[in-house]
Amino acid sequence: MIAKSLDKRALAIVGEVIGLLDLEELCGGMLRALREAVPAEWCALNELPADLPHTISLAEPEVPRELHVVFARYALQNPLVEYYLRTKDGRAMRFSDLLTRRELHRLELYREVYVPLGVEYQIAFTLPSASRQVLGIALSRGRRDFTATERDLLNLVRPYLIQAYRNALAHTALARGAGRQIVLDDLTALGLTTRQAEVLRLVAMGRSDQDAAAALGIGARTAQKHLEHCYRTLEVNDRSQAARLAWEATGEGAAGAFATEIGVLNSEESRRLDREEELNLEERRHH
Repeated sequence: MIAKSLDKRALAIVGEVIGLLDLEELCGGMLRALREAVPAEWCALNELPADLPHTISLAEPEVPRELHVVFARYALQNPLVEYYLRTKDGRAMRFSDLLTRRELHRLELYREVYVPLGVEYQIAFTLPSASRQVLGIALSRGRRDFTATERDLLNLVRPYLIQAYRNALAHTALARGAGRQIVLDDLTALGLTTRQAEVLRLVAMGRSDQDAAAALGIGARTAQKHLEHCYRTLEVNDRSQAARLAWEATGEGAAGAFATEIGVLNSEESRRLDREEELNLEERRHH
């Protein structure tokens, strides 16, 4: 019964993110799907090494800005971060797998960051890519620890999330570097305002909301509002569909080309990364 329940919840998570090629949309989809399957008061997702606004940094609910600064100061005290840096083992791991609550409470990180947030328990895992980028995902609670079953669920879906992350990174790299351009006049011809067209153009070419906002000199929330207006005008539901229409309006027909090139990129890269992880695990077994 437990195995069937795990399979059902795993399918629900994968079903939420499969086919999302826009990086920021994928990250938002993962946050929603993971919080639904593994309830938590806090859920954070960060691309590492961080280079805001060019990398993804999301949290639900939003964390006070001042705590981001404090966390950066003490981040290496997080036992899950320390464990990953030491072992490169990106599987789901809990605070309680690595230290006692008394040991946790001695950390400055706990007193300065987790006490204000009411966090006592955390589970985290990483999604590696072909480059130096790693996507770290952490779920946090205040009242009860994460169960072994929840840890098993995250490890069950992790390979599928890794592949989805690699696909989105490949899509972004192709959009930014393949020499294709989206013409603003083609987007305004679809009924978009000039500002809406500017935001959609950057997003379709692989920029995050924050990156697009910074490039245009507007706030991230304003950029998101422009995108929402784009969806309504174009009668689509999400960023991927809007981006596809943007490329089609320019006459590139890029969606099919992206899918083909992504498949080629991932076939060899996936095997290499999977083999590296197998070797890491094998090495740890012998120590």
